[in-house]
Amino acid sequence: MILKAKLTSAARPVLGAFLGLPTPALVEVVGRSGFDFIILDGEHGSFSVESLEECLRAAGAVNLPAIVRPPNNDPQHIQAALDAGAQGVQVPSVTDPTQARRIVEACHFPPKGQRGFGSTTRAAGYGFTPRSQVVRAASEETLVIVQVENRKGVENLRDILAVDGVDMVFLGTSDLSLDYGYASPSDPAMLPLLKETIGTVVRSGKRCGIHLADLKLAPPMKELGVSYFTVASLAVIGQFLQNKCKEFEDMFSGFGRNASGQT
Repeated sequence: MILKAKLTSAARPVLGAFLGLPTPALVEVVGRSGFDFIILDGEHGSFSVESLEECLRAAGAVNLPAIVRPPNNDPQHIQAALDAGAQGVQVPSVTDPTQARRIVEACHFPPKGQRGFGSTTRAAGYGFTPRSQVVRAASEETLVIVQVENRKGVENLRDILAVDGVDMVFLGTSDLSLDYGYASPSDPAMLPLLKETIGTVVRSGKRCGIHLADLKLAPPMKELGVSYFTVASLAVIGQFLQNKCKEFEDMFSGFGRNASGQT
């Protein structure tokens, strides 16, 4: 399913997983686990053009909508992600409306934007999909997400939201907490800032996303209007494995000892 349509029709918020390792099998695992979408992380991950396309192909194999976070707002990175078949981009560190407009233009073909058309890309079916169909799909289905994750972005939030074509603002709570001097993204002292910024996004009529370092924060964030949540897939896997190891250790902690604790 197209993620942009799913966001509109879903009765509940959507949950996605960041993945920074260019491993198609892990993309399949995320899809088979029931996540609503995946974000292939080109900012902090290690994707090449080739490995990104292979991971997008793996996502397609399990009907998992895939978003790409490019390293920055360079139109070349955005076009490469969309040409490879991403359903949208989530661009980091957007601080002003000029950057937001540049991102929108890079995501859409003329006259709406400045994206170049390649007839032999994966997005164009390697030449088998009519151009009119490719252009229409890009206009209707491409999800344009900008990340606001520092003071300057928060200060310019209303102007960023006013840019036509920005579908969602994703709050990068890790970088926000650093820039504002909070101990962690889960610091209760961040709540007033989050309430204000989420409220500003929701009142604009656009969607708001946020990363969850702690799943317990999902219900209160939903109440504030967040409809797009993410977790770090490797952190989830690591926590699961760590819990299993602890469970195993506890199971055999007394093995080979008598009542006095001697072996």
